[in-house]
Amino acid sequence: MESPGHTTYGFMPGWIILLAIAAVALALFIARVYRLYQYMRLGPPDDAYDKSARFGDNPQRIRRFMEFVLGQKRMFREPRAGLMHAAIFWGFIIITIGTIELLGRGFFGTFDIPLVSGQAWFLLAVDLFQLAVIVAIAYAFYRRLVSRPRRLLFSGQALVILGLILGLMVTSFLAGAFRLARDPAAMTSWAPITDALGHAVRGAGVTGQAAFGPYAGFWWAHVCVLFGFLVFIPYSKHLHIVTAPFNVYFASTKPRGELAPIDFETAEELGVSRIEQLSWKDILDTYTCTECGRCDSVCPATNTGKELRPRSIILNLQHYMIEEAGPRILAERNGGSAATEEVVREQPLRPLLGDVISEQALWECTTCRACMQECPVFIEHVPKIVDMRRSLVMMESRFPPELNDMFRGLEMAGNPWQYANESRGDWAASLEVPIFEDHIPDDVEYLFWVGCYGSFDNRNKKVTAALATVLQRAGVTFGILGPREKCCGDPARRSGNEYLYQMLAQENVETLQGAGVRKIVTACAHCFNNLKNEFPQLGGRFEVVHHSELIAELVASGRLRLDQPVDKTVTYHDPCYLGRYNGVFDPPRFVLERIESLNLIEMARSRDKSFCCGAGGARGFMEEPAGQRVNEARVAQAEETGAGTLAVSCPFCMNMFQDGIQGRGVGDRLAGEDVAELAELASRPQA
Repeated sequence: MESPGHTTYGFMPGWIILLAIAAVALALFIARVYRLYQYMRLGPPDDAYDKSARFGDNPQRIRRFMEFVLGQKRMFREPRAGLMHAAIFWGFIIITIGTIELLGRGFFGTFDIPLVSGQAWFLLAVDLFQLAVIVAIAYAFYRRLVSRPRRLLFSGQALVILGLILGLMVTSFLAGAFRLARDPAAMTSWAPITDALGHAVRGAGVTGQAAFGPYAGFWWAHVCVLFGFLVFIPYSKHLHIVTAPFNVYFASTKPRGELAPIDFETAEELGVSRIEQLSWKDILDTYTCTECGRCDSVCPATNTGKELRPRSIILNLQHYMIEEAGPRILAERNGGSAATEEVVREQPLRPLLGDVISEQALWECTTCRACMQECPVFIEHVPKIVDMRRSLVMMESRFPPELNDMFRGLEMAGNPWQYANESRGDWAASLEVPIFEDHIPDDVEYLFWVGCYGSFDNRNKKVTAALATVLQRAGVTFGILGPREKCCGDPARRSGNEYLYQMLAQENVETLQGAGVRKIVTACAHCFNNLKNEFPQLGGRFEVVHHSELIAELVASGRLRLDQPVDKTVTYHDPCYLGRYNGVFDPPRFVLERIESLNLIEMARSRDKSFCCGAGGARGFMEEPAGQRVNEARVAQAEETGAGTLAVSCPFCMNMFQDGIQGRGVGDRLAGEDVAELAELASRPQA
């Protein structure tokens, strides 16, 4: 049957018109994409660390691509929205094959794709997926115009995009219907929807040659919408159709808790204060934002009324690069012109920090990684925020004044509060815990890395003592470094003081190596993450376990008996640096579930959807003047369960929840306890 694209219109064959439309659309698409690619390359070349994070590990990257791009796994963290998006995405994959067939026939008259064209499974798939896309688009219109979830931005551009997709599906169905009305012999039960529409058209009396005009009209309408959509994509938020597969594939394969180091011997500038200091992957991230708002919906700062909006961080960088900085920097690097120089003099670029990106928003981030966990296209928000903090701290000395005391304490005393480090092991005297002043004996199983909170904070010293007691009851041989231990440096690194972090970390690595340490146990989730994932950057490779993991292992092996009933109703809080960062969710629950008479209730936001305590990113050492306090918001979520005990497994969380419970005035009905303390209660010898 004749294809409208291969018909002669006046003196010009249809395929020439089709070729002209395609050529113009492709030229505009390629020109825009190439310009965006040029902006990506404005940044510094990747160093060895970044290359190892972005390239290699191909089997893992392919699995991730299959799971999160083709499988749309993260979209289904919100089932209804996920199903809607997946229907559109999967539909486009199938329909794109049909589009290739359609265009081929438009150019050549006859065109078949081997093993696909005319096959029953393909006809059925195209028919059903086109219908699924129409239903999904209708639901998308409903969400944006009627239900309007808070996380969605109302955008006329989004409505245009939805309209274009709907237009593609409708024109495809109608062109098919009039084609079958003209040639009923082409009808097949394998395309039930198109066949039904074809029968309806014939029933209305439109048959034979009379059907060719509408058929050609809808065919050309489909082609024009298709190429119009192609041109529109790189100018719209639907650019993620092009960039998302690459963004997911090139997302870091490094441990989640590992930040990129700075090589101070070669670095000319520290951190990011200008847009062109972002890497190509950072810029690709900004192109890929779908504006879905999932990051904002889980951000503890956003949810407690603060200025920080993770989505705005990414979109502000995108708009600044594409609309302001990118064209200017590219023109300057290409030689510029007198006109360009005049514009530069009259309209200097806005500063990135303090204008494009609010400094207050940067300091409100708890680095909890909830935004990165939810992002369906694997945008990396936290490393960008830390990089901008690095510039503020190390290049400009602009940071919250309360961090001065923390930095001074870490530098001078090895702890954030400037306590005498010689007293770090004082808690151990009554428990007869050995302090290793030299090499650790070969028969010692673990070095107990106590951390600053566990050594100096009165509430957390009780947790430290409880853990030491539990280990002793299980027959575990261990000891501590005492005054030789210093802060692991996590608050310094997350607050942007990378130089101070590396100084502390390097000293600790040398101490651990000199002592012959092989295995480390710690009760601090931040120390756990740092020792396990970041000390290897400085040559410190040790086997590191969290205390909840070790206690669970001791219970499972029978070395520790939890045979004393603990009559408490408990809800467990997943620390960000233990759960989302390192995937440790089950061991703490394993311990709690094996304590007799203990009733464990989950909060609505738990496991990898846990709500931050508010201490990460050095926030535990800063004031929180804006909005509701994050720790009080989390305590309120614990209250909703009706539990009397809020179980934790991190001293940062314990400290925040002690303040949060007091702030909400609920100390008479809710108390914070560490998993180690509950295990100590359950393992006490009978009197």
